[in-house]
Amino acid sequence: MRRNNIRLTMAAMLCVLGLTGCQKAPDAVEENGIMHAQGDMERQVQDIAAAGSQEQMPAGDGSDKAAGHYQGTVGTGDNIININAEIPALPDQLYIITLKPDEGLDKDALLVFLDGESGSIEDTSEEQLKEIEENDRYNSTPDENGERFLYSKFGDHSANRLGDGKKEASFSHHTSAYYVDYGLREKYIEEYSKVAKETLISQDGMDEGAFSANRAREMLLDKLKAVGVSALAFRKIYYIEGDDCSFYQMEFVPTYDGIAVDIGADSYALGQVSPDGYAIVSEEGVAEVSLTNFCAKMADKEPVTAISFEQVLEILEQYLDSGMLESDGTILYDRVELNYYPVPNPSPALDEIEYKPELVLTPIWHIYMPLDEYVEGGYGNAVGPVHICVNAVTGELEEAD
Repeated sequence: MRRNNIRLTMAAMLCVLGLTGCQKAPDAVEENGIMHAQGDMERQVQDIAAAGSQEQMPAGDGSDKAAGHYQGTVGTGDNIININAEIPALPDQLYIITLKPDEGLDKDALLVFLDGESGSIEDTSEEQLKEIEENDRYNSTPDENGERFLYSKFGDHSANRLGDGKKEASFSHHTSAYYVDYGLREKYIEEYSKVAKETLISQDGMDEGAFSANRAREMLLDKLKAVGVSALAFRKIYYIEGDDCSFYQMEFVPTYDGIAVDIGADSYALGQVSPDGYAIVSEEGVAEVSLTNFCAKMADKEPVTAISFEQVLEILEQYLDSGMLESDGTILYDRVELNYYPVPNPSPALDEIEYKPELVLTPIWHIYMPLDEYVEGGYGNAVGPVHICVNAVTGELEEAD
């Protein structure tokens, strides 16, 4: 597979060309990379999704089920899933959200985002646009083995980039943004090369220390006002304590009405895009921030009725009984979240880079074990996906990886 030789940001976009030709049985269909049988099972899932209400788990009655928590086994025989997790409350309303590129990400907004310290600002927008075009051309051209490095992007063919010699900022596709303070990033690289370990910050530790993670979060959000971002959800925060300067390394996703956008597993297929954010923040300021497929304007917001987690359990039974889901019960799923899921294009072009003019988000029930727990727990021989994403409207299995 040909790799991209042009780095437009330090945060690399991970894309996997996972499309291969395979024969399908007449009674099977592949959707989002998941093979499953048509017929009775699909109808049963549809009936379960249509029949229920938005009621929460029943109150504790001496069984393993309790309000706000579920502990139990789903499935029978050797094909089972074990869950022990807090169950989030369903909000009063969920939506199917349609996003479009934000044309407000123009040079005026970019100048504010840059926050330059010098009166001399260089405009390299044309160069950046040529870099993007060359990057797409290079990756969509077959190599000597006939392979291409194809991927999907949310947005249009646009680019703006400004720099003052000390800082640089850019917008691309009207959906992505990048900023770097060269001096602070150099300090980060120096300190990171010396540090023995990173400390993963828990939710309970956000206020700890003279320079807390919450303070770094406030600094980051203040920086992101220029690109219209006022809320986000952290996936991971690491603290790097240096000799001369300390930093937070942050991974995050956008949120809508307090619900985070998440695609489940950290792997991607053609036709899928991942809104993703990355930042490095010190007491002195933001050293670097990268927003990929992250900045957008809301074009439509359609209210929908969500299925309860109790219905999800019934639906998982159907998927396990049909063999659409396979699990030996070894993995203990200790996280259940309500997320917004970027709906992938089921039929992307197979010979060119895809630019999606809009991005549709649908609510999902996300059942998973964090990857670090999976690795540390030694589950390498376990049979079963680490992430299970069930559409919270239709009950369809969006992802099982």
